[in-house]
Amino acid sequence: EPPSHDQLVVCVGIGSGLAPHMGFLRERVHAVTVLGKEVATFSLYFGNRFERREFLYSDELKKYAVEHSSWFKLHTAFSRDTIGKKVYVQDLVAITDDAFVNLFSNPGMLYVCGNRNLPQPLRNSLKTCYERLCTDGDHNAEAVVEDLFVHGRAQQEVW
Repeated sequence: EPPSHDQLVVCVGIGSGLAPHMGFLRERVHAVTVLGKEVATFSLYFGNRFERREFLYSDELKKYAVEHSSWFKLHTAFSRDTIGKKVYVQDLVAITDDAFVNLFSNPGMLYVCGNRNLPQPLRNSLKTCYERLCTDGDHNAEAVVEDLFVHGRAQQEVW
C-alpha cells in the first residue's frame, strides 16, 4: 500500500528498483500540483553504475528536486563514474541525515527496491546513521533498525 501524503518516506532503489518509488513520487507531485495538498518529506536514494547512461528518469527527478525542494530530497550514487572510488546508495544513507530524521526521530516509512545485495549493506548504513546522530544515549542501533522491519515501517522488494 502506498504511503499517505502526510507520512514521511525514505525510498532506496538501485537500477530498475527505482520504478515503484517513481510511482510514489509522482503520486505526491500530483497531490501537490493538481489537488493542492500538503505532503510530508520524501527522500529518494537512487543508484546505478554510470550517471550518463543509467540515470533513469534523470530529467524528471532533477526537475522535481528543484520544483519541490521543500519536501523532495534526491540523493544519487553512481558506482562506476569515478575510477577507484565506488559510491553506493547505502554510503549516502550513512552520511546524510534523512534516514535519522524521517525514520528514527519520526515514524516514517522505508521502502527498499533493487537486487538482493542491497538489504544487508543498507541495514548496516542505517545503523551507522543512527549511531552517528543519536544523542539520547540509546545506541542500540541493531535493535532500532530491526524494529523498523518488525513493526512494518520498512518494506523491501529485492530479487
